[in-house]
Amino acid sequence: MADEQKIAYGYSTNLFVSRKASSDSIVMGGTAEDSSRWTRVLSQRAAQMLWFHLTRFLFPEKSDMVTALVTTAPLRASDLPTITTHINVDQIETGGFELSGWVGEQSWLVRLNEHDARQFWTALDIALYPVGWQGSTPHKHTP
Repeated sequence: MADEQKIAYGYSTNLFVSRKASSDSIVMGGTAEDSSRWTRVLSQRAAQMLWFHLTRFLFPEKSDMVTALVTTAPLRASDLPTITTHINVDQIETGGFELSGWVGEQSWLVRLNEHDARQFWTALDIALYPVGWQGSTPHKHTP
């Protein structure tokens, strides 16, 4: 993709996740390295992919059990210009994680240290699975 635009937020803090009212979209955001605030809208599937990848990195010993208990969302049309439809998480050699998302021809990149990644995972877990992946009773937010 030669025309691809990349937005890099650097290491971010103060991350949040919320579900858009009457929508299957998830809003995530935080504070970038330069202290500016940023937000991204994720499709349900992209949010679940993010949760899945972070679960595998943050809780490797329990991730197979935890990820097998949740359902996934179908793919969403990629012609929605403001919604992140694909996301990837990579572990950084020096510590932390790099999240990469794609919105049509644009991509974005954010880095998290392990502490912020764990807090973000908890917020994402609550937004995606409010009654808990263990059933109808609220779950502890660490698998």
